Amino acid sequence: MGRQMRRRSVVPGLAGLAALGFGVSHWSGPAYAVKGSWEGAPTTLKDGQYDSVLKGLEPAVSLPPITFKREGLALSVEDGRLNADYQTKFDADKTFQLRVNDEQDWRAGLSTADASLRVRGHGPSLDDLFWEASQSGSAEGRDVQLDFNSNKEYNLTVAQERLGELLGAELAARFRATNDGVTGRFDAHRGLPGHAALSYSVENPVGVYDLARSAHVGELAVPVAGGKAGLKLVHENSVQGYHGSYTRDVSGGNADVRVSYKNDALGYNVSYARSLGDVLPVDAGVHVGVDDAGVYGKLSAHRSVSQDLGADYEARARYELGGDSGPELAHSLKLSNKLGYAQLLHGSSGSPRLRVGYEFDA
Repeated sequence: MGRQMRRRSVVPGLAGLAALGFGVSHWSGPAYAVKGSWEGAPTTLKDGQYDSVLKGLEPAVSLPPITFKREGLALSVEDGRLNADYQTKFDADKTFQLRVNDEQDWRAGLSTADASLRVRGHGPSLDDLFWEASQSGSAEGRDVQLDFNSNKEYNLTVAQERLGELLGAELAARFRATNDGVTGRFDAHRGLPGHAALSYSVENPVGVYDLARSAHVGELAVPVAGGKAGLKLVHENSVQGYHGSYTRDVSGGNADVRVSYKNDALGYNVSYARSLGDVLPVDAGVHVGVDDAGVYGKLSAHRSVSQDLGADYEARARYELGGDSGPELAHSLKLSNKLGYAQLLHGSSGSPRLRVGYEFDA
C-alpha cells in the first residue's frame, strides 16, 4: 500500500513537469508490433478443436516507447514505466543527466571526455545509494583506464598496442588489476613471405601467476593452392590442443576442412556449401559434410509464389556413425506474406506439426 501511495505521489509531479516544460512538445516513437501464433497437430483443425487455435492467435501487443521532449527535458513511457529526464551541458565539455521514474527510482550522471560519475538510488533515502566512476587517459603510447565504485571494487587497465619490435615481430601488451588479482596478456605478430602470418599470445587468469597455467596460443596462417590454411596450438591448464583448418572456393561454393586434437580425442569436420541459384529457378542452397559424429546435410530454397506471398522449404538430414538409430530426417514448408504465415513441419523423430501465426506493425 505504501509503495502505491509513493507511486501516486510521484505521478502528479511528473505530470506537472510535463505541463511546465512541454508547452511545445515533440513526440517520437516507433510503431508497435501485434503478433500471435499457434502450433499443434494438423488433426486439431480436422477434428474441429478450434479453441486452442484461437487462444494461441489472440493478439499480443508490444507497446513502443513514447517520448515528448523539449530543450533538455523529456517525458517518456518505456516498458510500462513513466520517466522524466533532464540533460544539460556546461563548461563546454561537461554533461549532466538525471532520470526519475514513477517508482521513485532515479539515476544521475556527470561526464566529460575522459571521466564520468554515475549515481543511482531510490527516493530521498541514501541507504541504497550506489555510485561508480571512471577515468581514462593516455601517456607515452599507453592507454590507462580506472573504474571504481561504492562497493570498493576497482578495475585498472593499462594497454600498449605498440610495445616495439623483436626479431621483426610487432609486440603489444595489456594488464588489468582488480580486487581479485592481476591478469596480463602479451601478443606478438609477424608477417611472413607469401602473405603468411605468425602470431603468439600468453595470458594468465586473474590472480594466477603460474606460467604453466597460463593460456599460450600460437597461430600460423598461410595461403596454399588458392585457399587459406591455418594451424593453431593451444596450451592451457597444462593441456595441449591442436587445431588445423583449410578453406577454399571450389566450383562456385566453399570447401572447409577442420581438424582438432585435444585430451586424446580427434575431431574433424569436412563440409561444402554452395548456392544453387545459378542452376535452379529458385533461390536455393546446399550444405553437406561429415564430422567425427556422422554425416549431415541441409537443403534450403525460397520462391515468390505471387507478389505478396513467398514459399520457403528446408530439409535436414543426419546419420550418426556407429549408432543404433537410423538417420534423422526433418523438413518444413512455410508460406508467408506481410501479415502472417503457415508452416508444416515433419521429421523422423515425431508426428507432423502445423504452425500458424501473424505479426505486423500498427
